[in-house]
Amino acid sequence: MIAQTCSAVWVLAFLTGGKAILRLDRESLGLDWPILRRVCGLGLTGFTFSVTNSMVQALGNAQLQAYGALSGGRGDLYVAAMTAITSVREIVFQPIRGLTQGAQPVIGYNYGAGQYSRVRACIRFLTAACLGYNVVIWLLLLAFPHVFILLFNDDPGLLEVGVETMRVYYAAYVMMSFQMIGQNTFVALGRAKSAVCFSLLRKVVLVTPLMLFLPRLWGLGAYGVFAAEPVSDVIGGLACYVTMMCTVWRDMKRPDAPLAAK
Repeated sequence: MIAQTCSAVWVLAFLTGGKAILRLDRESLGLDWPILRRVCGLGLTGFTFSVTNSMVQALGNAQLQAYGALSGGRGDLYVAAMTAITSVREIVFQPIRGLTQGAQPVIGYNYGAGQYSRVRACIRFLTAACLGYNVVIWLLLLAFPHVFILLFNDDPGLLEVGVETMRVYYAAYVMMSFQMIGQNTFVALGRAKSAVCFSLLRKVVLVTPLMLFLPRLWGLGAYGVFAAEPVSDVIGGLACYVTMMCTVWRDMKRPDAPLAAK
């Protein structure tokens, strides 16, 4: 809290000082409700992703505690393994988040300028870069799961459970590239409803019921909770990306607008 407060004070001091090219002033801080509604609509995607992710994590922990207790009283170990696995995911996922979010203004500006060939080029670059990175990380996670678990805990019991469950959880991790590319492209083009829809599809429509029912099938138990993630990665990722290609990509086939003379 102290660090965030100091950072906020420093930023406000800069933006209201003489060194800022565009300074904040009270006259310019009035609310424009049409713009505010659009901003909130676009921000709703990230909000939905965070809230549903927290809800799913709480449900997963409850399921792991229950089914882990049925398999030799190891519920706490499964919960600890899930915590380590999701922490690893946050670390390795940051480059993908940075790429896709960093591309949003590029896509949005060029779309607004009518430079559709540049939008297509950006989508192609995102697809190649995200897939290339995720394939490497995916193979490392499956080949050396113990190395990543050791970043957080060296308990032998947790290491044993974590190695087994990590391979299940990350079985289709590479497919998350398609989810992030499609979702962030929708946000960049101002199609907030589509982005929120696919965020809800993956976490609420897919992961939640899968976490409830997979543990009961084929004797999966606690492993069924981890298996919900790769299933949702495949279905959610492909649904989002294919829909984006069938709608956005089709619209981008229009000829570019002439650039304004300098």
